Amino acid sequence: MDDGPIQLFTSMSPASIAPFVDDPDVCAAARDRNLRLVWCNRSYATNMGSTPEQLIGTTLFDTMTKEQAEERTRLIRGVLDTGEMHAHQQLWVGRRWLTRVWPLDPEAFGHEGYFILITPLSDSDWVPSGEVHFVRSADLGPLKILSPRELEVYYYLATGMSASDVAKTLFRSEKTIGRHIEHIHQKMGYHTRAQLVRDAVARGLVNFTAEQWTALVDPRSSGE
Repeated sequence: MDDGPIQLFTSMSPASIAPFVDDPDVCAAARDRNLRLVWCNRSYATNMGSTPEQLIGTTLFDTMTKEQAEERTRLIRGVLDTGEMHAHQQLWVGRRWLTRVWPLDPEAFGHEGYFILITPLSDSDWVPSGEVHFVRSADLGPLKILSPRELEVYYYLATGMSASDVAKTLFRSEKTIGRHIEHIHQKMGYHTRAQLVRDAVARGLVNFTAEQWTALVDPRSSGE
């Protein structure tokens, strides 16, 4: 992935933020020291089901569950302490994203804060696990209509497993897995297995490891 002129350890000025203002392929936002939103591009607002004007002044706790907001707050706050870029991968609005956070340039903006760049990750994008945090609390987006077990089945089907393979992996009968598959297709509007796979790949979901996926979709698991 090409990061352009952005360096790993630098504060963000209006000039360095400018390329992302109208970029439809990335979500960009600026928050103050208290993580209150002071600016976002339209792509970010659209993914939030809102408009930039409606989102200004909101915090993570206004737009996420308490668990999701707390985990992201812990990760983001360290950026002002170290002055270094932070990165994490997450499941947000039902898609896999790479989120990077830089400190704002306080001289340019008149206050301290954070610039947040959220880039979709496809199945071909590799993320070095040792350098990028994995965020466990997930926003399933349109996938939230599936049960935790159906989400497990969904993932394994997307990776290319047959119903028989999924049954063996999850220690269930093929009849049970077949019923889960039927429910997945009904709920998600798929007509073929190929549609399911294409959708999951487009969302970048198959590049989560099986352990990560379980942690994301089943709150009872210990996860990473």
